[in-house]
Amino acid sequence: MVEVSRPHELIQLCELLDQRFQTHITGTGNDDTARQRNYYSKALAAYYLTQATNASIEEAVAASIDGGDDHGIDSVFIDPTETIWLIQSKYIDSGKGEPALGDVNKFESGVRDLLNQQYSRFNQTLQHKIPALNTTFDTGIAKVKAVLVYTGNALSDDRRRMMGDLENSFNSAGEPNFLHFTNAGLATFDDFQISEIQPNPITAEIELENFGCINQPYVAYYGTVSGQQLKALKEQYGNQLFDANIRQFKGDTLVNRDIAQTIQQEPEHFFYFNNGVTFLCDSFDVIGRRDENRNQGRFRFHGLSVINGAQTVSSLTNATATDGEAPSKILATIVSLDGAPNNFGQHITRYRNHQNAITDIDFAALDENQQQWAQTLQQAGITYRYKGGKADQQDFDVEMAARALACWVREDWSSLVSLAKKNIKRLFDRKLNGEENSSNYSRIFKSSLQARQLWRTVQVVEQVRSQLRWDAHQDSGEQQEILRHCSLLTAHILLIRFDTIDHDELHLSAAHQQTLSEMIGEISTQIVEEYDKLQWNKNPRAVFENSTDLQTLKTAVMTALNRG
Repeated sequence: MVEVSRPHELIQLCELLDQRFQTHITGTGNDDTARQRNYYSKALAAYYLTQATNASIEEAVAASIDGGDDHGIDSVFIDPTETIWLIQSKYIDSGKGEPALGDVNKFESGVRDLLNQQYSRFNQTLQHKIPALNTTFDTGIAKVKAVLVYTGNALSDDRRRMMGDLENSFNSAGEPNFLHFTNAGLATFDDFQISEIQPNPITAEIELENFGCINQPYVAYYGTVSGQQLKALKEQYGNQLFDANIRQFKGDTLVNRDIAQTIQQEPEHFFYFNNGVTFLCDSFDVIGRRDENRNQGRFRFHGLSVINGAQTVSSLTNATATDGEAPSKILATIVSLDGAPNNFGQHITRYRNHQNAITDIDFAALDENQQQWAQTLQQAGITYRYKGGKADQQDFDVEMAARALACWVREDWSSLVSLAKKNIKRLFDRKLNGEENSSNYSRIFKSSLQARQLWRTVQVVEQVRSQLRWDAHQDSGEQQEILRHCSLLTAHILLIRFDTIDHDELHLSAAHQQTLSEMIGEISTQIVEEYDKLQWNKNPRAVFENSTDLQTLKTAVMTALNRG
């Protein structure tokens, strides 16, 4: 039986817990496995408290009452707002599932007894906290949060119902918000880690001239903004300014050269030639003096991001880098998402960008999965660029990802591999026969795909491509052409014959790379031999771009390899 690998999010979480708590927490138990699980359970509770309450590591560790007679409560912490946090923590080493029903039942019973101040039922560690607990209960403003933290991915209705009944029983006596139950699974802890490496949302002041306002159904301001303000925003925040956009600055394109030329030669005409810039923000404040004629207004926008106009802002900044004159008037629209429905910002981004030359590959940036894969990998120091545009540094981009994943597909694979060879952008088609679920994009970028699987697949395919480029360079004639064009079929066959994707490690080990190198040589040699046996009447490139030819050749190669 093949052992199921742990989610990479859990692997990263354990690494973080070790870094922060290994010198502060000691696990207990009868054997190494039990001690390790106990250690991670304690560390998990402590990490949650540092994130949810801003407790220090020392305070979070000291909150633990885990041990005999803990009555299902692993940590007790009182924060400065007189909120008592009661934590049950369960480390699940598969990264899946939920705490046992009996454990949750014990937690429910422990919370009930603690709120009834039945302290004698608890261990000595809890006894030391009694004075602080009683003082907090006596303030008249005390609140209690009962939190189930675990490294799983589910929580069944029976567990939720149990804690909901407990909430209702304590909140019905004139204190409607006294007790609140919540749970934090692996996804929550992944969000905690991601938030630690993400920059703070942009809060910036912008001055609009001749502005107007739309109040219903959602607030939006429009007017003119100076180029100097846009330049200052870009210089201060860099590409973070475009985080909500579907692509970053695309570099030295014809359109961007035209923008730069207008700025440098005809800045007074820029307003007339340019579509302007669209921003989204989470909320805003009107600041400074109020102008009843709306000739000028100052606003402080929170969570600000450019969602249309990245090329304009970046081209303007580059064109005026050495004391150039920035255009004095640029049309700007700022839409506030305060009160707007979920995903409304994505809809604005999509439709505002339809006016430009946007392809399906650009809309991959709106896929929440892409953002999550990138953020998960970023925690491990791997840069995945899933937005189109010019990249300064990256480990791989969305096209490399699509090419690799196309090779990993098992069913109806040949159409994807042929597209990856002849027109990779077709892999981003959003619909196939009118159905999004059967699109090329959805077939390769599955929601169930893990970030680790994505990166390992890319590493395998890129090693195949690199090795065969070198082999082709050493050869000549038709064999050279075959080696030059057979890399994706080689990668597809290799991924079938060698299970190297579902491993805990993020990077390919040296042993795996060596095995891959040997298999690449074996498979490519067999492809050349079988290719020579068949009559194609076309050049090698055409063969490896043809779906039917790929199936014919794969069948012959697999038969030969299995026979050997």
